[in-house]
Amino acid sequence: MAQQEKVVYPQAERQRKLQALTFAENQILSRDLPRDTVLKSLQLRLSGAVVTTFASGTPVADAQSTFDNIIPRIDVVVNGSRVVKSVRPHLMKMQQLFYSQILGERRSSAAATAALDNYPTVDAGFTYGTTGQVSTAAETIFLPFEMVYCEIGIGRESTWLNLKGVASAELRLTCAAFSKLLGFGNTAPVVYSASTFIIDVITREAQDVPPTIVFSDWKQTTKEQLFSAETADYPIDINRGNKLSGLMLFARDGAAGSATTATGKLASNLAITKVNLKVNGQTDIKSTDFKALQAENRMNYGVSAPMASNVSILDGIAHLNLIARKDITTALDVRPPMVDNVQLFVNSNNSTNVSYTNPVSLTIMTEEIVEPR
Repeated sequence: MAQQEKVVYPQAERQRKLQALTFAENQILSRDLPRDTVLKSLQLRLSGAVVTTFASGTPVADAQSTFDNIIPRIDVVVNGSRVVKSVRPHLMKMQQLFYSQILGERRSSAAATAALDNYPTVDAGFTYGTTGQVSTAAETIFLPFEMVYCEIGIGRESTWLNLKGVASAELRLTCAAFSKLLGFGNTAPVVYSASTFIIDVITREAQDVPPTIVFSDWKQTTKEQLFSAETADYPIDINRGNKLSGLMLFARDGAAGSATTATGKLASNLAITKVNLKVNGQTDIKSTDFKALQAENRMNYGVSAPMASNVSILDGIAHLNLIARKDITTALDVRPPMVDNVQLFVNSNNSTNVSYTNPVSLTIMTEEIVEPR
């Protein structure tokens, strides 16, 4: 009897570079994603240069680097309404640091001409030179669909994004104005001209997965809460209806600054004090101090982010992880009828320790596991 031949699916990882997007101030850029594949992640690389002109002095750049300021939102939407990602680039960069202990590419320089091939050799956020000089930047944001806080075999690959057979799949980049690059303390406006910034989009794929395989979504969505004064136990509604895997928090001081050209806020480890995640208004899931949570993150994720000039890359960032043993099945079930509401109760600090000249802000990225229905 002839031996039956086994069907073997190649396991090689595939990559594609999609057509680049050209940065345009205050516009929404869109790129269709391939619908013949299963996506593990997207890599977005911003690179280019811009001429800066101003009256006097040297402007101060906002601390959150280039990508986050001029492209503050990244969305991935399937079939027009299924939002898989709606995230802020800075939080994606901190996420990468937590799970890989490596900070993604972030380069910048300023000179009479653009850096060779728009590739600065200095690790820095956006850099201003003297008036009329060219600022060059290159920065990469990694957008994973696979659940990076889980191990392979117990959840990591269970959230790949299967686009085979969907009607539409779209990457959207919301662009801001170049003026968002300014930090507090600037007294003269800056004129930006001759921009060459583009965004390269590179896929990481498992093309050989059969189209019938069904995955969960690792859904990440972002919202911002403002505080105009010291607050105790302020309730913030968190999404329910799926499984909750974590919350990424980013706190920023209102910062004292009256210049009309200043747009940035200062990342703060003091703005938020207590955080308490509750289910149904009474069951405590996680209750901790913000600074204690930051210390826990450094230990659990093995991240070293030393202070330099009183600043750390992890300033204002804390991750409330709800996954135990790196196993996706341990995510917190917040589906009805068991759960009527999920809320994060927050204390903001007093005005001695934080400035309310402008509102204190808390950005919350909610991480959910949306199981197939």
